[in-house]
Amino acid sequence: MKKFTNIKSVFFDLDGTLFDTAPELSFATNQMLKDIDLQELESDIIKSFIGKGADNLIRKSISYSSRQDPEVLFKKARKLFDKYYILNAAQSLPYDGAEDVLMKLKKKKLSLACVTNKPEIYTQAILEESGLIYYLDLVVSGDTVSRKKPDPMQLQYSCEKLEVEPKQAIMVGDSCNDIEAGFSAGTYVVTVPYGYQYGQSIESDKVDLAIKNLNDLVTIIN
Repeated sequence: MKKFTNIKSVFFDLDGTLFDTAPELSFATNQMLKDIDLQELESDIIKSFIGKGADNLIRKSISYSSRQDPEVLFKKARKLFDKYYILNAAQSLPYDGAEDVLMKLKKKKLSLACVTNKPEIYTQAILEESGLIYYLDLVVSGDTVSRKKPDPMQLQYSCEKLEVEPKQAIMVGDSCNDIEAGFSAGTYVVTVPYGYQYGQSIESDKVDLAIKNLNDLVTIIN
């Protein structure tokens, strides 16, 4: 397995990389659909819409559940989604072993960041409730800077804040958004296979290493 040297920082996506957020997102989505008199969806269908932000999730869910133009219902739907998601977002659980990996990486004297497209209000609730925020030196949410992944701005901002060069950092994620952002920012890109890829392949020559689980990170960073 490939090894990385001179690494000073590791950046983690949140949804589908550190946390399994699908159950809470599915609940909020179905409550939203019910309130606008649309058919609720199977959790696997909703899960396939996760990964490109809440607006995309809401529009895709409306389109799948109805033949109506999602824009007609979007404003009301967004308010309802936020109403329900804020109630349960913090209940999302980290994947097995995620906390242990963060602990081991901190012992290697690495600076750690969570870089997610999720708005700060939900990101902070999830990280604080789980206790994982204790291990993080930086949290960059979807509304921290003006552009989100796949744009490289969040990763450029993270490198600047943590005072590292891009090639001293690894972006760890589960989707094409993470791959494109890391590649464009000039960081190394490592993928995990179990997250939310919204039906897209994450096999790419822009990926430096595909690992089976987060624990592999401990062994690949010298």
